[in-house]
Formats: sequence, structure tokens, C-alpha cells
Amino acid sequence: MVDYHVHSYLCRHGEGEISQYVESAIARGLTEIGFSEHIPVPDLDDPTGRMPIESWDLYVRDVLAARRQYHDITIRFGIEADYLPKHMSWIEDFLARYPFDYVIGSVHFVGDWDFSNPAFRHRLDEVGVDALHSTYYKLIAEAAATGLYDIIGHLDLPKKLRRPTIDLSDHIGHALTAIRRNDLALDVNTSGLRKGAGEVYPDPDILRQAFLCGIPVTLGSDAHAPAEVAAQFDETIAMLKAIGYEHSCIYSGRQRSLIDL
Repeated sequence: MVDYHVHSYLCRHGEGEISQYVESAIARGLTEIGFSEHIPVPDLDDPTGRMPIESWDLYVRDVLAARRQYHDITIRFGIEADYLPKHMSWIEDFLARYPFDYVIGSVHFVGDWDFSNPAFRHRLDEVGVDALHSTYYKLIAEAAATGLYDIIGHLDLPKKLRRPTIDLSDHIGHALTAIRRNDLALDVNTSGLRKGAGEVYPDPDILRQAFLCGIPVTLGSDAHAPAEVAAQFDETIAMLKAIGYEHSCIYSGRQRSLIDL
């Protein structure tokens, strides 16, 4: 069992050292843990959503140190890199500088609004719930087409704010087509079970569509505290098996392989 979506205190909205997450993963019987800290974007005004660029070297240092220290578990060096149209040149250059095992592509921003940050939830009325959802899936499709990512993070994230009132089938289908066409995996993210959405990201209906499209999956807790590593994986794996999935993805040097669920 692996957990590929893990943060630490370095993101400024999490807690715990890298080593504490590794020890939690070992205690839970994981074979791999992958760290995926939020990409620092110097020109983005996001003081609580990601580490400052000055902390990046600490992240690299701590992940590599953990690899040297712990020999009972495989430790992967990943990153969660936003799709931000105004900053993609910088993001592409940054991703090319480091030997990542995998890159999670996520959409947290619609325009200048970080809809995932509870501090800015009040902007939902300004943007509109249906516009948020429809624009989100358009951005996901654009992100998938960039060729910069290996995994799409927590698809259907906007449901944590409010469910849409319109039929999003076409928008979701277009996003899934882009994900499949570009051979990306989906992050089956259990944080929705403990942070308001009441279900995993993406929801089981989307996962059924993804399975029929031949889109593979990874498992991620989106842990922001050591105790959240692999949270509610057992029930999530059971759900994936009921859909028809038999494998999850693992990565090394951005090369994908499969292991049994």
C-alpha cells in the first residue's frame, strides 16, 4: 500500500516533520510514501497555501535525508504543482530543475481566487457555484494537456464548497478525455472523507467513468498531519475494487508501473 499525496509543516498549513510522516507510514504498513509539497510560486500571493521559495531547499534536504535514514520503506520525491495559466512558464522551468519521481497537477485557483482556502470561501457568491465548477473542469482539461504532470490531484475538489446546480456531465467527460488522452492517473484522495465533502475525490460516479475510460489511479491521503497518513485507505480500496480497479500506480523517476491494490 502506498500514499502519494502527503504534505508537512513546510506548506504553512500543515504540521509535522518529514520523518514523522515516514514513521507513521511504517507503522501503518505502507511499502511507499511519496511527499508532494505544494510548489512555491514567488509571484503568487498565497501566504498560507504553500511554502515560500526560501524553504524549498529544506524540503529537498529533508526528503533526501529520510531516504538515507529509513530503509524499511520506499520514499518518493514528488510535488503538487498547480495549474496556474499566468505562471506556467515559471512552473515549467521549476519542474525541469529537479529529479521528481512524480508530479501531481492540481487546480486550486479559478482566476485569482484560491477556492480551496477556507479564508476566501466568501468569494463563492461573487463567482457563482456553477461557474466555479464548470471553469474548474475546463482548467483541469487544460492542465492535462500541458504534458507537465503525471497525476491529476483531487478531481472534483470544488464540491467541498457547494454542490453544483447544473449537469456537469459534458464538462467532466471533457476533462476525463483529456486525462486519458495524455496518459495521466487520477489521485484518489481520501481527504474529502474528513474535510467536509463527505466522500473521496473524485466521487465514485466519476471513478466509474474513469475506469471505463482506462484511466489508472493512485492513492493519496492529502495528509497535513502525520496521523492522517493512509487515512481511510481500507474503505477506499474496497470501493475501488468494487468499481473494477485491481491496481494502483507507483512512480520512480516519473516512470509509472502498477501494483496490486
